[in-house]
Amino acid sequence: MAQQLSEAQLFDSCACRTFAAKVAARIAAGDRLEVVVAAARTVWWHETSVAGWLEAFGAHPRIGDAATLKAKLGGFADMSRHEQAAASNAPEEIFQELAEWNRRYEAKFGHVFLISAAGKSAQQILASLKARYE
Repeated sequence: MAQQLSEAQLFDSCACRTFAAKVAARIAAGDRLEVVVAAARTVWWHETSVAGWLEAFGAHPRIGDAATLKAKLGGFADMSRHEQAAASNAPEEIFQELAEWNRRYEAKFGHVFLISAAGKSAQQILASLKARYE
C-alpha cells in the first residue's frame, strides 16, 4: 500500500499544477501503487492540457546542463541529477554539442528535449537528440 501523496509532492514529481491537483483528488492513503499509477496516467493523457504538459516540460533541466542541475534543489533537479549521472563524465566537447543541439531542439519544438537518460552515455543521448530532431 502507498502512503497518501500530497498535491505538493505530486507537483514536485511532475511540475504541472493541474496534474497534481487532479491526481491528489483521485487517490487515497492506502491505495495500491497500481491505483495511483492508473490515476496518474488517466489524468496525464486525458485531463491535462497541452499547456499543462508544457508547464511540466519547462521544469526539466536540459540534458547535460550541469549549472541548472546545481542551481535547482529537490524535485526534478535531484531526479535528473541521478538519471543523468552516467553521462556526467563525458568530454567537454560533448556537453557543448549537447547544449547546441538542445537550443536547436527547443527552437524547433518549443520545449526541452526529454529522454529517459538512466544508464545512457552522453554520446547516446546526443545521438537520440539528433535523431529526434530530424
